[in-house]
Amino acid sequence: MADKLEDIINSRLSRRSMLKGAAFLTIGAILPLRFFDLEIPGERSKSGVFFEPISPSASDSLVLPEGYSYDIIRKWGDKINDKEYFGYNNDFVTFLPFTLANGSKDPNDGIMFVNHEYPNPLFVSGYSFEDHKAGKKKTEEQIFKEKKCVGFSIFRISYKNGKWEFVNDDRYNRRIDATSSIILSGAAAGSKEMLFAYEAAGTLGNCSGGLTPWGTVLSGEENFQDYPDENVYRWNDSENKLITEHYGWVVEVDPFDKNSVPKKRTSLGRFRHENVAIAISKDGYVAAYMGDDKEDECVYKFISSRKFNSVDLKSNADILDEGTLYAADFGNNKWLALDINQNSGLKSAFASQADVLINCDSACRAIGATPCNRCEDIEINPADGSVFMAFTNNKPKKDYHGSIVRLIERDNDPGSLEFSWEVFAAGGVDAGFSCPDNLYFDSKSNLWVLSDISSGAIGKNTYAPFKNNSLFMIPTAGENKGKAFRFASGPVDTEMCGTCFSPDEKTMFLSIQHPGETSESLTNPTSRWPNYGDDMPRPAVVAISGFGK
Repeated sequence: MADKLEDIINSRLSRRSMLKGAAFLTIGAILPLRFFDLEIPGERSKSGVFFEPISPSASDSLVLPEGYSYDIIRKWGDKINDKEYFGYNNDFVTFLPFTLANGSKDPNDGIMFVNHEYPNPLFVSGYSFEDHKAGKKKTEEQIFKEKKCVGFSIFRISYKNGKWEFVNDDRYNRRIDATSSIILSGAAAGSKEMLFAYEAAGTLGNCSGGLTPWGTVLSGEENFQDYPDENVYRWNDSENKLITEHYGWVVEVDPFDKNSVPKKRTSLGRFRHENVAIAISKDGYVAAYMGDDKEDECVYKFISSRKFNSVDLKSNADILDEGTLYAADFGNNKWLALDINQNSGLKSAFASQADVLINCDSACRAIGATPCNRCEDIEINPADGSVFMAFTNNKPKKDYHGSIVRLIERDNDPGSLEFSWEVFAAGGVDAGFSCPDNLYFDSKSNLWVLSDISSGAIGKNTYAPFKNNSLFMIPTAGENKGKAFRFASGPVDTEMCGTCFSPDEKTMFLSIQHPGETSESLTNPTSRWPNYGDDMPRPAVVAISGFGK
């Protein structure tokens, strides 16, 4: 059985402590020095702290440093066009600027793409905790409301009168949800294991995502196992069970073409997807990094069979449908192919390559890939191409605070099948942060880290010192390299996620997800953010201003 990542990390931490006398690893003395010489010299590597860090907060408000403020772009209940509403529990958010006539990008006008991860039945459909305890089933109307609140929202925003504003533009604004028609493509589409289907009924569990160099957005379907509902899944009469194989994939969509139909890219594998980080190998192939957000599951990389065309971007439309999926072996620093034709262990355990892709978790165990501590976001440092991975925690293994791991491919090539790695930062009270989730790099290669202490654990026991979930900036270069500085604290019960900057980096867009999630009644919710008064809590995307002053 493959060594578990927490065992490998603990071994490296112990060695680091012995060699350096440090409490936790932020700079890797355990790896060759050349590993750390990839940072690009110059202005971009001069990371520094440009705000006054805030203290932990337990207040029901979005707390920011002095000089910063926020405006709400869209919240639960707002329309995005004349017929459709902004979804619930917004997660991944990105801004895609329009292209001007001279070929440059417009920094003040474009499309906002937002994922919606899951419903809170109490606030979405009125199905309460008491209903659940009493064994009361949801009505068809309640199920329909919940299906309509997931997926993603696509809409136009513009910078006007000193702030970002929603634009009701029928050319772009639309919702994709659990009732929408989605195409199944790639190696598992149309297979026996997928009931010969080339189409799925909607998308759900949409967590984080990613951007492609050819101009599309990727959305990760995460906790598909949380939707055991006959109104969402197909019933397989021959096996007398609900079929969930149509969910748990990466969905690709063109946000600028309202008539385009999203596609689930089955060649990228089926697991609890958080996001996708895209890189181009030295010989021109697409590499896609992904993690499985479940305890003791794996980290993946897909390499396309076809080269990326940087001239004719539209020709890359289906480039993610053909290629090889790999899983990481952190003990031997190798990528292992999840290909039934390359691995005899897979041939004896799986009926087909489609079977492998549908059951990536068990396929990883068959080939000896490394079980990990809930890999959530993966992002690529723009300064040196190194790959940063957020391992949120693994409570059954007593890893309560998680870590951020930095990986460099051999020859710094995303197409390589060998790599080295370090623990860039380990969470904990001394480190100042816990449970790293979403990651984001600004143009100076500062790493922005959003924490994900679960709602029921916030402010309790080992998590008490951190209070509400927070957003941290961690420089990756300079004297503050590896140190966490708290920039924002969220309202009660919230997880902040999906951060990104406007093109001029004067505005940060941020998702505030599931305020009041632990509420048991509409009359006494644990949060009233953002409208307060007698209103219910509402997830929202905000625009934070004050940068670049």
